[in-house]
Amino acid sequence: MRLFLSALCAVSLFAASKDVPTPTYAKEVSRIVQTNCEGCHRPGQIGPFSLTNFKEVSAFKNEIKRVTAAHIMPPWSAVAGHGEFKNERRMSEVEISTLARWVDAGAPMGDAKDLPAKAVYNDGWAFGEPDLIYKMPEAFSLSGNGVDEYRCFVMPSGLTEDKFIRGMEVRPGNRKIVHHVRTFADMTGEARKLDAADPKPGFDCSRGMVVAYKRIGIGGWAPGLVPELRAEDTGALFPKGSDVVMEVHYHKNGKVESDLSTIGVYLNKSPIAHIAKSVPIANPFIKIPAGEERHAERASYTFRKDVIATSVLPHMHLLGNEMEMTAVFPDGSRKPLVWAKPYDFNWQTNYVFKEPVFLPAGTKVEVVGYYNNSESNAKNPNKPLKEIKWGEGTTEEMLVGFISYYDAPVKAPASNE
Repeated sequence: MRLFLSALCAVSLFAASKDVPTPTYAKEVSRIVQTNCEGCHRPGQIGPFSLTNFKEVSAFKNEIKRVTAAHIMPPWSAVAGHGEFKNERRMSEVEISTLARWVDAGAPMGDAKDLPAKAVYNDGWAFGEPDLIYKMPEAFSLSGNGVDEYRCFVMPSGLTEDKFIRGMEVRPGNRKIVHHVRTFADMTGEARKLDAADPKPGFDCSRGMVVAYKRIGIGGWAPGLVPELRAEDTGALFPKGSDVVMEVHYHKNGKVESDLSTIGVYLNKSPIAHIAKSVPIANPFIKIPAGEERHAERASYTFRKDVIATSVLPHMHLLGNEMEMTAVFPDGSRKPLVWAKPYDFNWQTNYVFKEPVFLPAGTKVEVVGYYNNSESNAKNPNKPLKEIKWGEGTTEEMLVGFISYYDAPVKAPASNE
C-alpha cells in the first residue's frame, strides 16, 4: 500500500509539473530581476555587472541560479527569526525556484510583449536636493600599493544655530577605493588643528576610534547601506559652530587613484520629539588565534535608562563570519536583535527594526562575533596565518555592534486621586 501511494504521489507531481508553464525572461524572470537585482546591477551602481535586459541576464544565468539558491544574493545576512526588519532584502523561495527552473529550461526569452515597463530610477539625490551639501575641500590622491589609509577631511558646518539631521546621503567620489565613510560634528576644534598640521589634504586618522572629534557621530556609508530618513520627529543633533569631519577609509587597488567625496544632509523641518543617538558596543582587546575556524569574541553594553532601539549594525573585518546581538532584559529574559550570518565586510547593513524595540533601564546588549582565521577562509589575507588583534586596517580586526536609539519618553507620574 505504501509503495502504491508513493508511486501515485510521484505520478501526481509529474503531472502537476507538466501543467506548470516554463518561466520566461519576458514574463517572470525580468520582473524578479527588476525587483531584486537591477537597483544595484545597472550602470553607475555598485553591482560589478549590469542586469537590465535579456542579453545581460542570460549571460549570467548560471551564476544567478547559484547565488540565489545559496542566499548570497540579494545580499542580506540576517537569519530569519532573529529580529524583524523593514529594510529586508530577502528573495522568496518561489522567486528562487522560478529562476532555477528558467535556467534549467535553457533560459528562454519568451514573448517580448510580456516584458514589464522599464524601471525608472532616481540617480540624483535620494530624497531631492539636500538642505546642506559638504564636499571635500580638494581631491585626495591615493598611491596604488601599500596598506589601507584612513583620511579625515574637515569642513565648517556653517551653522549659526543647532539643527537636527533627519537623514544623510554619502556620495563616494571613487567607489573603486572608498570602502566606507563616517562623519562627525566636531565641537572641539581638534580636527581643524590636525588638518592644518598635515601638508596633504585632510589628515591621517588611521588610529583612535574614540577621540575627541569623534564624539558626535552624524552619519556614514558603507557598501550595502542605502540612504534613510528618520521619522519627522526624530533627528541627530547637528550643533552650531561645529566642523564636519568626513572620515574616509581608502582601500588600495594597485593603481594610483583620486577621490572627491560629497555628503548631503537633510534637516528636520518640524520640532523634534526624539534625539537620535548611537552607541558602538566594542571590544578593543580581541585576539583571534591563528588556525581557528570559529573563534568567539564578546562585548556588551548596559543601558542606564529606558531607551527605544531603532536599528543595529554589525561591524567586523575580513575574518568575521557571524555576529549575534541580543538584548538581555533586567528580568533575565532575552530578545534576539540580529544574527548576521554569513557576515560580509563588503556589504554591510544597518538592520532597521520593523517595530522599535523598548529596552528598559538595566538592559544589557550582548555582542558575539565569530571569526575564521584559518586557511578555509578564502578572504583571509594572512599567509602564513598569524594571531590577529584589534586595528583600523582591513587586514586587522574589529568587534563592534552599533545600536541606534533614542531616549524613551518619560512617563507622567501616576495620579494620587
